[in-house]
Amino acid sequence: MKIVKIISIVLLITSCNNNETITDDINFQDDASAGCPGVFYPDWQTSSHVLPYPVGQSYTIGLSHCSGFPHIEGEPDQFAIDFIMDVGTLVTASRLGTIMFVEESGLDFESVNNMVVLRDEDGYFLQYQHLTHNGALVEEGDIVQIGDPIGYSGASGLASYPHLHFVATRFGDWMFPYTQSYPITFSNTTENSRSLLQGETYEAFPY
Repeated sequence: MKIVKIISIVLLITSCNNNETITDDINFQDDASAGCPGVFYPDWQTSSHVLPYPVGQSYTIGLSHCSGFPHIEGEPDQFAIDFIMDVGTLVTASRLGTIMFVEESGLDFESVNNMVVLRDEDGYFLQYQHLTHNGALVEEGDIVQIGDPIGYSGASGLASYPHLHFVATRFGDWMFPYTQSYPITFSNTTENSRSLLQGETYEAFPY
């Protein structure tokens, strides 16, 4: 019933891959189309990160870097990215790494935020948040390869619509409010020199 209620509030637009794109519930900013100002971004063409979903899939970006509250300068989620996905969409590892934390007990549209945290080879803690109930496909201590299944997206925690909240932190700092997030670019999609832009759709290319 809660999912029906949410859908009645927001506008749903079907994209080319049939995922539901939700626009009315996202606080877009017209002047935030090119990432955070004054920030150095890693070269996207040589980035070690790939998009957190299977090759051939495409998803639209909700909020991204400095694009609207709470993804604003100085906030913990300054460099977070929201991938608009239906509940139950497969999420994959964007890098090789070790699973450090798993929470999957929460229900969609309830307060507990389901998440998987992956520590990559450079010490970043890649967080996959708002997973669906029992939506984790990994356990703490697992070593995953790039592209391995991580879990299924959802709308748990403070998600007002179904999406994957992806954010990189460091030094074991993954519990909100984390001290700082970091800019990530992706090598297996179209140009994203200032990372992924709000409102744009990105296909995952082979790597």
